[in-house]
Amino acid sequence: VRELADVRRLVLEHLAEVADVVTVPPARGAMYFLLKVRTARRDMELVEALIRDYRVAVMPGSTFGLTDGCYLRVSYGALEKPTVAEGVARLVRGLRALA
Repeated sequence: VRELADVRRLVLEHLAEVADVVTVPPARGAMYFLLKVRTARRDMELVEALIRDYRVAVMPGSTFGLTDGCYLRVSYGALEKPTVAEGVARLVRGLRALA
């Protein structure tokens, strides 16, 4: 549980770097975040660009019924800290450039 909490903190620290681009609603007990991205892009368009250009995969919010705006689901539960650090850094770079 402690390791998972450390990974969660790491993700939140990185996402704070793009607070002007994304809103991170509280996730109580979940091992993922549903980010609301301030962009005119559709979620799938953003997901495809993140995969293609930044080699980071997230799920489009529309998969989970979130269709009012651009949402991304970012999971961190099964990842080790070094993997999360690399992936969330790529995500932040991608969001900064694409949103």
